[in-house]
Amino acid sequence: MNEPMKLETKRLVMHTIDLPLIEAAARRDTQAIEAIGFNTNGEWPTPDFYEAIPYFRELLVRNQGTKGFDSWIMVAKDTQEIVGGIGFLGDPDPNGIIEIGFATNESHRRKGYCNEAAHALLNWASGQVNVQRIVARCEPGNIGSAAVLTKLGFRLDRKDAQYEYWNYVPDNRQ
Repeated sequence: MNEPMKLETKRLVMHTIDLPLIEAAARRDTQAIEAIGFNTNGEWPTPDFYEAIPYFRELLVRNQGTKGFDSWIMVAKDTQEIVGGIGFLGDPDPNGIIEIGFATNESHRRKGYCNEAAHALLNWASGQVNVQRIVARCEPGNIGSAAVLTKLGFRLDRKDAQYEYWNYVPDNRQ
């Protein structure tokens, strides 16, 4: 099995999710999450991540652990509390495209955690030779996500009734 990965920023440590953590999240078992070493106020996993747990579990099993192109948690350094989730929806496609997503727990929004975590994860992904472009999508009217994407250097590509589609090309690929 591939070992879990972590990235540090000023206020956060991002950890790739492993099978024990994903199983605890699937059960919404705060005691098991805390036994693994993370504090939680019960907001994580968010509803969107909870729905995606079977997908990420399968990705971890198929890849025999993490490659980094899967799900990460954002953990506040000072409290060890999971403040949100971030990550990619799988390995780069044949064109080197990966999709990033992120969500902060409601009680931790508007503190800059998504921007801080996404900046670190974009830097990591940009250093991977098989990554050529990073995309994201958010629902129309999701002002918070759109602001984070803009601040990170994503450009709005197109919109439809369901999503806004964003593109980011790492500096070393332009």
